[in-house]
Amino acid sequence: MATVMNTIGKLVTHGKVVRMLRKSGFFRLSSLLLSVLLALVGCASADHAEHASTALAQKTDTPMLAELSIPLQVELDPAPAKNVKENTLRITVPAEHAAKLAKAKVSVSLTMPNMDHGAIVFEAMQEKAGEYVAQIVPTMLGEWLATITFEMDGTAMSTAYSFEVEP
Repeated sequence: MATVMNTIGKLVTHGKVVRMLRKSGFFRLSSLLLSVLLALVGCASADHAEHASTALAQKTDTPMLAELSIPLQVELDPAPAKNVKENTLRITVPAEHAAKLAKAKVSVSLTMPNMDHGAIVFEAMQEKAGEYVAQIVPTMLGEWLATITFEMDGTAMSTAYSFEVEP
């Protein structure tokens, strides 16, 4: 092993390796591979940003369960939400629609549109007719998207609510 290391050391110090690699086209090949790798990394970032902006574009000022045309009122306490602390997300269904969703199981899935580290899912409990509360804990500062899902009779309906997390 020591002999191999000595030989490599001598070749490098005399520049023979560099001349040998230049002749073999190694630098051209490695430059091409590096260019392709950088292009792929750049495209992946752009693709992720596109998906994040699409998710945010679907969010409206009034979250809506489109399948049933039910607007939801969503409140966050405290607002803005606090990082790595329990925050209360209150979801209110208008009284005239509360009976339609009385048997629904409600969950809140938190994601960061500008990151790619999965979702954190919280169960929302029904406090009274038409009012659901989830205790959520965002784990980083920045922009978050809460996907609120009502599931009943094997059908899921979702809407999005974006919010900021501060220290």
